[in-house]
Amino acid sequence: MISIVNQIENLFSKNPGKIYSINDFYYLGTKNTVKSAIYRLNEQNKITRILDGLYTKPKYSEVLNEYSFPDSNLLADKLADKFSWTIAPTGDTALNVAGLSTQVPNEYIYISDGPYREYLYRNKKIIFRHTTNRNITCYSKELSILIQAIKALGKDNIRENEIKRLSIYLRGIQENLKFDILKLPFWIQGVLKRIKETLDE
Repeated sequence: MISIVNQIENLFSKNPGKIYSINDFYYLGTKNTVKSAIYRLNEQNKITRILDGLYTKPKYSEVLNEYSFPDSNLLADKLADKFSWTIAPTGDTALNVAGLSTQVPNEYIYISDGPYREYLYRNKKIIFRHTTNRNITCYSKELSILIQAIKALGKDNIRENEIKRLSIYLRGIQENLKFDILKLPFWIQGVLKRIKETLDE
């Protein structure tokens, strides 16, 4: 029988760059046994601890000739999964995720239905700001990101260039933009309709 240590090591080896929580392995054995196995693998440098309770096996890049770590957005998603939060990027983070900015932010900020939390990851801050549940649970993750990107741009700063770039992101959204956005401010509804019209052209 393969030991718990070997089973965990195999999962990390098959999925380099993926973030795992200790919780992900409790089906293999008792809590203490799993923690001991994770601790041993980390001590042997076979996996890397990136935050309390979260680990990865860095992915090796032949091009860069170095190991790369998961990006901050993936880590934010894993933290949300670990604590059962619903989150959406906001501000410059939303612009980055939606493809409107190539600038790498120093702070990755998310609205969340969980408590306020702040983490430091590879010299970048990941910040979760509490908001009312309805602001992020009424829509799919993709539409929430799009709404936050529109808010970050601002009512008076959305031109045809931004509309065209946002229309690319709209392709992954399942909601009916005629009926499912009626609770949003009128100006955001108007922008979403312009984006939809551009996509349909």
